[in-house]
Amino acid sequence: MTSLLLVEDEEAIKQKLMGNTQWAEYGFDPVFGACNGVEALAILEQGAIDIMVTDVQMPKMNGIELIKEVKKRNYQMKIIVISGFAEFEYAQESIKLNVADYLLKPFASRRLLEILLRLKKQIEQEQAEKCELEKLRENLRKNIQALREKFFMNLLNHNLANMDMVAELQFLGFEHLAEMPYQVVVVEIPEGLLRGTNEEEKYLLNFQFSEEVKQLLAGSPYNHFVVNQMRNQAIIIFFAPDQDLAVRVEEYLAKLQLALKQPIIIGVGGQYRGFQDLAVSYREARVASQYRYIHGANRVFAISDVNLDNPYYHKYFYSLYQNRIFDDLRVGAHPAIHEDIKSFIAEMRSSDMPPESLRIIASNLILLTFTTLNELGYSTGEMFETSFSPLKEVACTESLDELENFLNNFYEQINQYASQKRLSLNQNLVDKIRRHIDENYADDITLSDMAIQYKISPGYLSLLFTERTGRNFIDYLTERRIKKAQELLKHSDMKIYEIAGAVGYNDSYYFSNCFKKVVGTTPREFREQNN
Repeated sequence: MTSLLLVEDEEAIKQKLMGNTQWAEYGFDPVFGACNGVEALAILEQGAIDIMVTDVQMPKMNGIELIKEVKKRNYQMKIIVISGFAEFEYAQESIKLNVADYLLKPFASRRLLEILLRLKKQIEQEQAEKCELEKLRENLRKNIQALREKFFMNLLNHNLANMDMVAELQFLGFEHLAEMPYQVVVVEIPEGLLRGTNEEEKYLLNFQFSEEVKQLLAGSPYNHFVVNQMRNQAIIIFFAPDQDLAVRVEEYLAKLQLALKQPIIIGVGGQYRGFQDLAVSYREARVASQYRYIHGANRVFAISDVNLDNPYYHKYFYSLYQNRIFDDLRVGAHPAIHEDIKSFIAEMRSSDMPPESLRIIASNLILLTFTTLNELGYSTGEMFETSFSPLKEVACTESLDELENFLNNFYEQINQYASQKRLSLNQNLVDKIRRHIDENYADDITLSDMAIQYKISPGYLSLLFTERTGRNFIDYLTERRIKKAQELLKHSDMKIYEIAGAVGYNDSYYFSNCFKKVVGTTPREFREQNN
C-alpha cells in the first residue's frame, strides 16, 4: 500500500480531499490529513510518507516552506502542490524544488486521483528497481571471493588494461596490501606425471590437493591469498615474507608429499613491492619450477638459486616469454620459426655471456616449448622417441652453430608431427561447430561466442572455418537458417514473422532481406511459388 498525506488549511476542502475518494480501494493506506506545514512535519516525524499533497497558502508554515524543510530533512517522497493562486512565482518555486506535479484550484477529485495513481506506479517501479539492485549487490557480496581471485589472476597474467588499481583495491578490501612486499609461490602436481590416471581420479586428487593446501595455510603467520588457476596447482601470494618463508615452504612440501603420495613441485619467485610486478614474481616461480626437468620432483626451486650474476642474463632469460617462436608455434607458422631461431642465436652471440649461461637459456627455451606443446594438446611422448633427451643434447653442444643446428632439427620434428595433428584437430573442431550450428541455428549464435567456447581467437576460427568448409561462418549459419525457413514455408501454416523467430531472426524485415539474398525471392513469393 502507498501512504498519503494531504495538507490543506481549509477544513472543508481537506475533508473533501480525504472523504470524496475511497483511497484504500486504489491502494492508498494510511491516509493522513494536516492543516498546515507544522502539523504535516509532526506527522512526517512519526514515519515515512510516500506521497504528500500540499496547499501553498497556509498559516504558520506555508507549502513552499514545508517542501523546503522536507528537502532539508531528506525525506524521500513524491510531492504534489495545489494552489488557488495562479501566480507565476509559485509554479516557478515548485519547479525549483523538483515537485512531481502542480494543480490549480478548483480541480476535480478525479484529476487528483489520476496524478496520484501515476505517481504510485512510479513509486512501485522505483521500489522494484531498488529491490533488484539490492539483490545484485547481495550477489556481488556473496561472490566477492571470486572477484578477488579474478583480480589476482589478471595481475598474475599481466592483464592490466583498463584496470583502475586504486579503485579495485579499495572495492575488494585490499588497499592495506598495496605497498606490502610479497613473493609468489607456485605449488603443483605436474599433470605430465599423472599418466595412467583417469579423469575421475584426477579431479578427486585435485579436490584433495586444494583441501590440503587450505589446511597448510590455515595456520600460516603470513597474510596470503591463494589462486587456483590450473588443476592441481595453487598460486600463493605471501605478503610481508621474511627469511623464515623458505623453511616453511620446505615444510609444506614434506607435508603435501606425505598426505597426497604424489610428486610435488614448488617454485618460489622473487620478492617485489607494487602489484604491477606480481606477474614477474609469478613468472619467476614458474621458471624455477621448470627445473624439475633437470633435477626431478619433490623439491623446492627458488629463482634466487637459479639466477646467475651475468648482467645480461636477466634480460635474455625473461625475453624468452615474449619470443616469437611460441606465437609461431601456436599458429603453426613453422617456416617462420627458422627465422626466429636465427634471431635468437644472433642475440645470444652478441650477448658475451659464458657458454654455461647460454646453455641454460637454451634449455629454458626447450622447457617453455614443451609447456606450449602441452597447452596445445600435443603429446610429446608421441612426438619424440623415449630415448630422446633435448636438454642433454643442448648441454652437449660445443658452439652456437651446433645449438642452432640442433634447434632447427628439433622444431622441424615438431612441425612434422603438429602438421598432421593439426589437420585432424582442426577438422574435428570445425565439425563440432557445424554440428552446433545445425542443431542450434535458432539460438543467438555468434563467431565470438564459438571462439570463447573452443578457446581460440575469433580471427583464427573464421579463417579455419572458411578453409575447411569453403564458406565463412556467417554465410553457413545464414544458409542453415534459410534452409529450415524454406521447409517451414512449404510445409507449415506459420506466419512469416513466426518462421523468422523460429529460425533465429528477431526482426522479420531483416529475415526477409537475408532470405531474398540466399533464395532470390521473398519468403512470401517463395510460399506462393511452392503452393
